[in-house]
Amino acid sequence: MPTFSLRTMADHWSFIAGKSEEPLVVKIHDGQYVQILKESPIFANVTSVDANLAQTGDIVEFVSNQFRTVDATDVELLATGIAALNIFIQVNWTGPLVDLEPQHLLADVDADLIQKFCLSYLSADSEEVYHLAPRLGFLAIALAIFRALSDKDSAPAAWWYARALFTQQKLLDEGANSLLEVMESLYKRVLPAIPQDNTDLLTRCHLELGLVHHWYGMDKEALEEFQVSQQSSGFNWNVTGAMGRRTKHQQFDVSQLVIVAESKSSNEQASEDKIQPETLALNDDTLLERIAINADEKASQQGNLQVIDQCLLLAFCLNVKNTNPDHGMTAEQMVPFVSRVLDNPNNWMVYTMALLLRSRLESNKSRTVERSVLQLQALVDQIKVEDSTVQERLAYFYQILIPSKWEMERELAKRFISLGVMRSALEIFERLQMWEDVISTHQMLEQPEKAKKILLTLLEEQPKSPKLWCILGDIEQNPEHWHKAWEISGRPFARAMRSLGAYHYRREEYSDAIASYENAMKLNPLFENSWFVMGCAAIQISEWDVGIKAFSRSVALDDENAEAWNNLASIYIRQEKKGDAFYALKQATKLKFENWKMWQNLLWVCIDIGEYAESILAMQRIVDIRWEKVRDEAVDTEVLSLIIDGVTKNVRDVHDKDAGRLARHVQNLLENVILSRITNSPDLWRICSKFYIWQGEYEKALDASVKAYRSIMHDPQLETNKEVFERVAEIAMDTVDMYENFGEQAKVDWKYQARTVLKGLIGKSKSSWEDTETYDKLKERLDELRNQ
Repeated sequence: MPTFSLRTMADHWSFIAGKSEEPLVVKIHDGQYVQILKESPIFANVTSVDANLAQTGDIVEFVSNQFRTVDATDVELLATGIAALNIFIQVNWTGPLVDLEPQHLLADVDADLIQKFCLSYLSADSEEVYHLAPRLGFLAIALAIFRALSDKDSAPAAWWYARALFTQQKLLDEGANSLLEVMESLYKRVLPAIPQDNTDLLTRCHLELGLVHHWYGMDKEALEEFQVSQQSSGFNWNVTGAMGRRTKHQQFDVSQLVIVAESKSSNEQASEDKIQPETLALNDDTLLERIAINADEKASQQGNLQVIDQCLLLAFCLNVKNTNPDHGMTAEQMVPFVSRVLDNPNNWMVYTMALLLRSRLESNKSRTVERSVLQLQALVDQIKVEDSTVQERLAYFYQILIPSKWEMERELAKRFISLGVMRSALEIFERLQMWEDVISTHQMLEQPEKAKKILLTLLEEQPKSPKLWCILGDIEQNPEHWHKAWEISGRPFARAMRSLGAYHYRREEYSDAIASYENAMKLNPLFENSWFVMGCAAIQISEWDVGIKAFSRSVALDDENAEAWNNLASIYIRQEKKGDAFYALKQATKLKFENWKMWQNLLWVCIDIGEYAESILAMQRIVDIRWEKVRDEAVDTEVLSLIIDGVTKNVRDVHDKDAGRLARHVQNLLENVILSRITNSPDLWRICSKFYIWQGEYEKALDASVKAYRSIMHDPQLETNKEVFERVAEIAMDTVDMYENFGEQAKVDWKYQARTVLKGLIGKSKSSWEDTETYDKLKERLDELRNQ
């Protein structure tokens, strides 16, 4: 495996510039991307328009031909690709703006033709590129060069190729599985090629891969990469509490959530020397600008952080949000991460990302919502401002997840909607030609006819737009429009089939729903919810194999979908695959710890397969959840009896171990979990008595039997319901037998106690059941005791 060389790995600028005099590397470090492209062997001698390029706009084929024919070193070609990609990033993400257009490098080929080609070329898995993204030709150039160089086993090119593909993904409406697979394979090639002593490159590479996984919702994989990146950096941080004040009027310190973080080493400039984006003050009459930590606390005396470590903190912050989406403390947990980065404005773009996250966190609080919106507006505006250099803005771009300029504007528009400022939101959506948002805003304003009129006007202008036909289908709930979108797209438009599948599912047309989802998933399988609904449809018509496939894919995409795990288990149960069902239910109950029905399903499966230890835990959890609401139904006595039988008979469990080893756990379940809360169930006391007999604790066994009788002897239906009478009589006779068998060991006057039980019941039931066989048996048993 080739390793990185200083001449070709133009990655982070301080490392390169400090150790290499390669002119192209220096130009990349200095952000001279326009000059690099104009002087590149690929474009320097283009004096006339290529015939095929002029007809098709196929800039990729042109670059590929040039790649094969021009006399250029790999360094020159890699630099050309880096320059093209970074100009594209500069134009669409970071600013400042650049005058160069792709056609300027190609003897002024028609710009619209190149853009039209790129819109088609950059689409993936039927997901479309944002149609107003400017200068797509630069990204196409970069992709063509990096792909060709990475095919030559160039690890640096493979890394840049992965970065370019991730940039392409950010242009698409939805995630594209094909791009993810290529990116993962590229990073697997790159990481072993990085020298293990180059901790900076390792830190960046693992962090970037983690951000890719995060973007696709692969939270576990993302966290693992972030942690490896942290280890490479030598960065230490932890969440802790520190005494401080949050408001201006607090008279004493209280515990505050803070991040204590320390870089392995830091040679960053002091924060006051750094140019930073416009940062708006809070100006609130109550809240402090930032938490005032007590001077005696360690958290108040923290030093500066390396920029890469600030990127890591922001990545961990994003992971907090992804892994705790429904947790009420999520925002409070995220704030310390952002605050720690905002303490030191070391890099213009990283600081921008921190401000964006702060703006999002403040958007739902009345005292901070105004600053939230104004700060976001300032971040949108700053792309045109030249208050920082190109190098500053791009130095750590690939280690953060800053949105594109149109996505940030869209976020601002949605923020306006949340505040009821609909007109401003509509103006933004219309300018960005985000028609779906335009239409949904009109629908919020209860203007459905206006929304439909806009859409029909657009369809007159673009009658072959599958996306517009899909939106019309969504509005009218007319399947013909989705079929139209599918047909005019040449049948590669997955969204049409997803919408059609949802339509059929709502109408309980489950076979059609499955067929539609299958068409969609063949094109782009990254839609977890579509797999889930497809699985639900399969359950409805008993298509078990389809259901297993659908729910398996659903949990593969989101392993925290408890309902998908539970549904998968239910199918396995129907197919008698109890072991697989057990595993699926274990996952489900981990995620839905308070859902007693999932625990009940797990309990039944456990007892079926002989997983006695897990069945005890499951029953304990069910009782913990249910006993206060439905005390009489909290315990499945039939299953409890099976557990007791397994333990007392010392059967071999699913692990081929003796179940008798679990006696202590059973006793804890009975005494500390069940009978400490539920004392009015005769069945529970009888089961408990059986267990104590096995243990040889006869006094406890007798006591439990007596309690079983006492819990039922006062049943109000005793004198009116024959079934109740017979059940009470059965338990009374059992109790008498227990007195006879174990009374002496328990050191009680068992004859007297047994006669008392029978006399009491005979007396209460005489007027109602004197002529019954059960009543006669009670009298006979009493006579036997008297004659002993």
